[in-house]
Amino acid sequence: MRRGPVSQKAIDFALPVALARGFVTFCRQGRGSVSTFVIHAAGYTAVVSVQMSRRLHGSLAEMEAQFAEMIALLRLVPPGLCRSRELWACSRHGGLRLFRVMEKGIIELGRDGEPIVSA
Repeated sequence: MRRGPVSQKAIDFALPVALARGFVTFCRQGRGSVSTFVIHAAGYTAVVSVQMSRRLHGSLAEMEAQFAEMIALLRLVPPGLCRSRELWACSRHGGLRLFRVMEKGIIELGRDGEPIVSA
């Protein structure tokens, strides 16, 4: 559950990854805000919510349960062929996991924004 604004520490960990993917526009944080920032890249736009996580190494189902409220909010962003709705979970030690929010479920992404293929 979301409690207050996004941690500056989490933003500091996430920003280099975001900048490597494209131009970053920060969003105003407040009641009803969904995203922390938007990444504008050639061919797509990623709407990103950065959240702190106490348990970063859970399964996809566990991560989806942990962030159910934020995932529901991200699903309010209209889907599009060139739009990615993403949840970035960050540990207090700088670990980062990226997820794309689909209509049903989530998929894990690499830092380049491409889905991680399970072997």
